[in-house]
Amino acid sequence: MPQDCSKRLKEMEIKPVGKLKGYDVYASDQVGPALFGSTELSDLHDPKKMKPKDRKDWFQAENERLNFELRESQLCEAEDVRRTLNTVVQVLIQACETLPDHLERKCALPPKALTAVENVVNDVRQSLYHQLKHALRNE
Repeated sequence: MPQDCSKRLKEMEIKPVGKLKGYDVYASDQVGPALFGSTELSDLHDPKKMKPKDRKDWFQAENERLNFELRESQLCEAEDVRRTLNTVVQVLIQACETLPDHLERKCALPPKALTAVENVVNDVRQSLYHQLKHALRNE
């Protein structure tokens, strides 16, 4: 191990975990941060901790990346997602609401069974409503 590494390990008070063929053996989870700095990469990409020029360059690069991903259809606009979700939910709700009618006509279900189906459909619809409301609130 070069002098510089040994010196850093001593400065950081990293103790060997054993010996192998007469050499000290260190735990990599302790040696890595001591030799190469913090394992935390988020500081590198935190605009609040950048110099103004670096911050400007970072935001420009992010804008270009987002525009590229949008052009390549790797991203979609929030409004497109909302519109698509709205269409899917409308189709699903319509299918749920017409299910008892289809079962009555095609399967000749008795009124008691249809009432049970309607109750289940209403419960499913309410559950879907509450789950979507919760998911969109956390957006």
